[in-house]
Order: sequence, then C-alpha cells, then structure tokens
Amino acid sequence: MRITLGPKGSLIFDGETLIEIESFPVKAIDTVGAGDMYAGGVLYGITNGLDWATAGRLGSLASSKLVTTLGARLKTTEIHTLLTQVKAA
Repeated sequence: MRITLGPKGSLIFDGETLIEIESFPVKAIDTVGAGDMYAGGVLYGITNGLDWATAGRLGSLASSKLVTTLGARLKTTEIHTLLTQVKAA
C-alpha cells in the first residue's frame, strides 16, 4: 500500500511497518505516468532484492525524474542512473 503526501513524500506499508519515503522536489512539467513509475520502481526494487525503504526511494526518485519531462517514459540510461544512485545511498 502507498499513500502519497505530495511534496512531503509518501508512505509505504510492507505488511508490518509504515515506512516514510522522502520526496525529491522538482519542477513538474507533466505528471502523466508518475504513479505508475513510482509503483514500478518499488516493485522492481522489491523483486530485485532491495529492502522496502530503498525500493520506495527508487520509486520516489524515478517518479520525480519522470515529471520533469513530457511523456510517461524515461530513457533506459536514465533508469540505470537512478538505480545506481539509489543503491549508492
């Protein structure tokens, strides 16, 4: 379950714990696909061995990057950069 808090970030629930996920403030241009990108980032993280907090951070970071451009997709290179950034933190 996910609860969005706008510029204050979001909350995700892993079945036992409510986890606060930070936001990444950006100037939004187009929000189409942001929710799907967030969910995709979280699901990718969980299914690839990341803990819930890190997966949530990936989803938050990916969706914040997405809204800075027109359209509902990121380039593959952008996705790899975000994944590297989240794993390094």
